[in-house]
Amino acid sequence: MSNNTNFVAYEYKNITVKRDYATIYTDCLSNFGWTLVDEYEYGFQPILSLLPTYTSINPVDEQDVVSLKFKRDRRINSKQEVNRLERECEEALSSIGSIERKNNAFTMGISLGAGIVGTAVLGFAAYSFLSANIVIGVALSVIGFAGWGIGFFANRRMGRKKATQTESLIQERLDVAYGACEQAYAMLA
Repeated sequence: MSNNTNFVAYEYKNITVKRDYATIYTDCLSNFGWTLVDEYEYGFQPILSLLPTYTSINPVDEQDVVSLKFKRDRRINSKQEVNRLERECEEALSSIGSIERKNNAFTMGISLGAGIVGTAVLGFAAYSFLSANIVIGVALSVIGFAGWGIGFFANRRMGRKKATQTESLIQERLDVAYGACEQAYAMLA
């Protein structure tokens, strides 16, 4: 009869995250007993693995997404508590991504709004040129190009402003995630 004391049964987990967050997820999940088995870039996965496994991914961002595959021993101590802390950590990390997406959406909305207004004014300028109102057409053209410039510079300025406004909230969510990691690490040590 063979000795089965070295037998280890593993459980597996696949998550799909943005490339920027891959290292944070890898570091945090290692505190819950998970070890990184494999990392795939989203564009090179087999067809069946393109199904959403953890979070919904915006199709526009597919090039910036990786799939992380983890494994851990099924027989860990205090598994229910570790799983609760793991969910708390993952919720905190996903809320950081949500905050950053809202910031990007807000700044993009401001920029697109100014650009659309500038384009509309340029349309009126073209109409003024066609109706032989050259002075009004030139004035509207200047205003329209200014709208485009405002859209460009508003994106950069508002992006920095929103980032500084939400920096404390992001740090708070990181503290929650790292606190859960620390508690889980202490349980598993």
